[in-house]
Amino acid sequence: MKHHMSKTTAIATAVLIVFIISLGILLWFAYHQGLIDDGLSTAAVATTSDECTDAAVLILKQGGSAADAAICASLCQGIVVPQASGIGGGFLATIYTKNTAEIVTLNSREVAPLKATQELYLDNERATVEGGLSIAVPTEVKGLHELHRRFGKLSWSRVLEPAIHVAEKGFKVPNYLARVLSQYEEKIRRTDGFKDFYVNPKTNEIYREGDTLKNPQLAETLKIIAREGANAIYSTEGSLGQKLVNEIQANGGIVTMNDLRIYQPKFAPSVAVKLFQGDTLHTTNLPSSGSIFAFILNILEGYKFHENSFDFHRGNKLIYHRIVEAFKFGFGFRTSLGDETSEEVVETLLNVLDVDFANHIRAFINDEQTFNSSEYYRANTSVTIDHGTGHISILAPNGDAVALTSTINSIFGSWVMSNSTGIIFNNEMDDFSLPTASDGLIQSTANSIKAGKSPMSSMIPMILVNEKHDATLIVGGAGGIRIMTSLVLFLINHLYLKLSMEEALEMKRFHHQLQPMRVQFEDGYDQPDIVEYLRQKGHATVEAGPLLSAFASIIAISNRNGRVEFAIDPRRGGKGVIFDP
Repeated sequence: MKHHMSKTTAIATAVLIVFIISLGILLWFAYHQGLIDDGLSTAAVATTSDECTDAAVLILKQGGSAADAAICASLCQGIVVPQASGIGGGFLATIYTKNTAEIVTLNSREVAPLKATQELYLDNERATVEGGLSIAVPTEVKGLHELHRRFGKLSWSRVLEPAIHVAEKGFKVPNYLARVLSQYEEKIRRTDGFKDFYVNPKTNEIYREGDTLKNPQLAETLKIIAREGANAIYSTEGSLGQKLVNEIQANGGIVTMNDLRIYQPKFAPSVAVKLFQGDTLHTTNLPSSGSIFAFILNILEGYKFHENSFDFHRGNKLIYHRIVEAFKFGFGFRTSLGDETSEEVVETLLNVLDVDFANHIRAFINDEQTFNSSEYYRANTSVTIDHGTGHISILAPNGDAVALTSTINSIFGSWVMSNSTGIIFNNEMDDFSLPTASDGLIQSTANSIKAGKSPMSSMIPMILVNEKHDATLIVGGAGGIRIMTSLVLFLINHLYLKLSMEEALEMKRFHHQLQPMRVQFEDGYDQPDIVEYLRQKGHATVEAGPLLSAFASIIAISNRNGRVEFAIDPRRGGKGVIFDP
């Protein structure tokens, strides 16, 4: 009897061991195939503003979605980062849903008014730069409302509450905004609206770093939008739309109520690039520069970077030349892209998204020399230069993620402020190409002004997703045309060369946008041997002065190996927060 019980126990134990091992194998397989949730509870927010990061964190802690947090942060940045983003502009976003592994993009980029034509701007190039004619149809609120409709969890009005609080109670002027105000003080003092808002009435001085700046007018505007939703601006029944139209037209603009009424943001599939280490990079398609970013990466992937690729002292010099050449080809092909479906645009888009085409173009990179002809790099018009932006990266407790980049284009956009609402209007008409270039190039119409069309943009909000369906990197940049090259260098330094995100951001950068034909090195670039090496290859070089927007500022969240981190570019600052709700 005792022997029988011992035998039975042994069999039961063996069966139990086999069951446990089998269950472990099944769970391991399911986890690595992304079939079960890894139980992520850590969340993170990173933005270009302390107050806006805190506002987004509050929304997540209240049970809001990643989209809710991004909406709140975006509206907040219109208050705290008014020189670069706001209700008077637009945005692009990449959105990831963890439990379905679905990733989509949202194009809420401004569009040309229905009355806009090329001829309207030909005799006055400054008309696209500032003033009423430079204003494209503002699209931010309509896009954010659509983002909430599809991905929101909290009520619309609740999502707006923290941003309204920031506008009412005020915020401490951050260093970067203080530098902008100081640089543009003379213009601020002579511009209606701006002089009343950015000159401290107590001291008659421009607001300085650390001063408390309130915006009660914009707070009231946001309260109306909280009550009425997007209809406040985009419906004839709304409280704000016709007011804004009247003020734009009073400044010489051509935006109409019909422009606002018919505008529709667009959800679309992402541009996807499979990276060598297994992640897939997802970002926005036209009118974003995401397709060109993918093209540059595909060119560079063929060089098989490793941790010592950039070690100049080990003789690894050539990679710097190759990266600059890839930049030049990227900006060259960008001149044939735009927000339309012409044969030229479709053919170029299909080409730059094709890995085989990137391999083909790589063969035109001459390791012995550069070329000073824009045509060699496939440019067929002048390179348009966009400017300021603000970026937001969100990782929710459930693993969902949003990367959102917004803009009003140049510093303070059109320099037209709504007296009734406090909204600063964009100058996105300056992002279109005008056929007035004197560089001898055949002018492309891909990015020409056309009613209802969006101009090309340098915004590239992106999310990397691994084979387990984790959003491993949520990243984007603020800083106009240098966003693309800055993000390429950041990804190379972080993913390929294995630098930490902080180390990757601290690395001094270089930039080439094809026109002008020179490599621009960041102020303080401390590797003169590399500069000299590129000169020997025929590159003209210049060091950027300590300008406010000389190089883009990157905002990133990483989620790898169970560890969540953030990184804020020291060039402009901002704030990141990691927390367990």
